Amino acid sequence: MDKHTNNRELDELGLSADITRRDFINTGLIGSGAALLGMQAPGLLRTASAQAVLPHVGEDWTGYGGVGDYARANGNTAEVVNAAHGIRDGRYQSPVRDAEDSGETFDMVIVGGGFAGLGAAYTFTREAEKNQTCLLLDNHSIFGGEAKQNEFEVDGFHLTAPQGSNGMIWPPKFAEKYGLFHRYWYDLGLPDSFEFQEITGSQQQLAIPVDHYTSMYSSRSEATTGYFFDNDQGGEWVINPWANDFRDAPLTDKVKQDLVRLENYYTPPERDDWEPWLDSMTYRDFITEELACSPQVMPFVDKAFAVSGGGLGGDQVSAYTAFDFYLPGVRAYTDRYYEARDIDPADVHQVMLVSWPGGNTGTARHFIKAMIPDSIAGGRELKDVLWGKVNWQVLDRPGQQVRIRLEATAVHVEHNGTPDSSEFVNVIYHKGGRLYRVKARSVVMASGGWVNRYILRDQPESLRDAYAQFYHAPILTVNVAVRNWQFMERLGISAAQWFSGFGWYTNLRRQMVIDGKVDPLDPAKPTVLTFYVPYLNPGIPLKEQTVLGRNQLFAGSYRSIEIQVRRQMQKLFGMAGFDAKQDIAAIVLNRWGHAYIAPQPGFYFGNNGAPAPREVVREGYGRVTIGHSELTGQQLWSRGIEEGERAARQALGLI
Repeated sequence: MDKHTNNRELDELGLSADITRRDFINTGLIGSGAALLGMQAPGLLRTASAQAVLPHVGEDWTGYGGVGDYARANGNTAEVVNAAHGIRDGRYQSPVRDAEDSGETFDMVIVGGGFAGLGAAYTFTREAEKNQTCLLLDNHSIFGGEAKQNEFEVDGFHLTAPQGSNGMIWPPKFAEKYGLFHRYWYDLGLPDSFEFQEITGSQQQLAIPVDHYTSMYSSRSEATTGYFFDNDQGGEWVINPWANDFRDAPLTDKVKQDLVRLENYYTPPERDDWEPWLDSMTYRDFITEELACSPQVMPFVDKAFAVSGGGLGGDQVSAYTAFDFYLPGVRAYTDRYYEARDIDPADVHQVMLVSWPGGNTGTARHFIKAMIPDSIAGGRELKDVLWGKVNWQVLDRPGQQVRIRLEATAVHVEHNGTPDSSEFVNVIYHKGGRLYRVKARSVVMASGGWVNRYILRDQPESLRDAYAQFYHAPILTVNVAVRNWQFMERLGISAAQWFSGFGWYTNLRRQMVIDGKVDPLDPAKPTVLTFYVPYLNPGIPLKEQTVLGRNQLFAGSYRSIEIQVRRQMQKLFGMAGFDAKQDIAAIVLNRWGHAYIAPQPGFYFGNNGAPAPREVVREGYGRVTIGHSELTGQQLWSRGIEEGERAARQALGLI
């Protein structure tokens, strides 16, 4: 137990309460890792050779996973992490000799079951010959990559929330022009319109968004947001400070003025090379040098930048990434982007983010249903695809064109001979404690660059050098099911942002009404509050910062992080009647060790005339092609689909 936690506080926070979480947790682990989660960077992580050295983790680390088909797949579970770290630690250095030959040969093997893998497999069903076969290997217990959901049963209500991948640009006909959406929306038979729930039982006039991201930074008026500022009395709330230029916020006049300037448009330099120019500097340099804003504005943008897609804060990531995600300060360049692509700005104003109840889980399930119709119970109606039970035994059924093999971690991919002359690729995977080998006429690596660099055993030096320039940042998604949200109504807010302690933002959302059913949106009834928690350590070099972040994410037990969640919520909302012991029904942690590519300056357009590393990766080699969303600098579902499609068509000789 750490020095900041005592038995009385644990009882007050509800750690001894009989709630739905993790009765199997070893209470001796209370506080384990908590110090590391809040520590400063240790000296060993300041060196260029820093590596994340993490022990074998157990089930007490994974914690409670909710109910339903996703209950054993909350983020990177202990099983997934241990298998992946076995690759990194060289546990499978010579697996060809040890692997059992499955006797199977496939025309295509796809490594990775996220959106890139699903896009590749779906493309195979449309472009390959009908007698050709494909095997998709997924290291998780259910398909979807980060597009998974958490489900809860609370006081008679079934609640759903996203684990990771979340947010769809809507409507497709406008978003596709902008390059952020994919035509597959209509191929899959997804709806043309949505109905969203309305708030009931509230006396407040609250603005509540239909997604988690919009109100963070791009359209703040979508939510009634309270900003919590620490003070000697514990803290104070300031409601919608952007609406009156932070007049009531405890900030200096300089910071207030700079925040307003940053939020509003400014006149950008007249230069034709504005895109590579933005890619030549970090977002922080752009804000503090180009816009001459105080560095004290960075806490207002860094975590939004990290969570929206940058992975880390502005001190390390390219300013072009901020443009890609419509962050403050660079929005003026969108007009130039539209002009170059003949996009009517009026169209863009109709674009919005929407979210399935479980985030992009709903879209991933539509791909699975389209490829293997009986993989999900029911028909093709929206309610069936979103809520039908997974028919596990048909996913890897012999005889069908695409087979999906779960809990199968690819550990070794190598041509059966030299890459330029081999007719097959050997793919070794780990499943159920054993190693198996299959043969493939082509391989699509739809898994992330952080694992591809290890398992592509015969990759050329150029690919190895390119992957050395890919850095990945972690994120923790915490879903907290609460029995009511009256504490937020009393404060007069639908969203909250704060600047110290655990996390930084959470909000209510209006969910879709599907077949007349929807989660409640009533202050007296249960809901799920989602916390996207980045790990930022400003001032530390990029590589070391990503390694330290993963150490911080992975070091804590479930219980140590649960303490932090409860403590933070009690601090924020206790003044409004929130009681962590009574009001929290369940907590699920979803740890994603490589959630986002963190694109450094030069990632998009290269440095000093050298090609961008992502273009080298796209080339592939031999019978291996590579496609994952990181190659776009945006780990978005639509980008993953597009990269998977491109890699599959490349493998099929169509491009």
